[in-house]
Amino acid sequence: MTTGLVLPFPRVRDRAFVRRHAALMATYSEGAAEKYLATQLDVQRRTMTKRGVDPAVAEEHIGALKCAIRAEFGRYVVTRGGAA
Repeated sequence: MTTGLVLPFPRVRDRAFVRRHAALMATYSEGAAEKYLATQLDVQRRTMTKRGVDPAVAEEHIGALKCAIRAEFGRYVVTRGGAA
């Protein structure tokens, strides 16, 4: 039996996904926003693992996604005058 390499499409490139989660974070208190982000990253981690993505590769993607959402959250708060 041969196994194939699963190459995920990085969620970090899905700008609508990143923006949506950053905007939602901005509606929560700081603690709730952190919990929300952790939950969403865990959902992505489990999805990739279930689809056969190597756990080390999945963690790289999760790290990049976390940075992208946090950066977008910062832009969202600054440009829309919201408070975290």
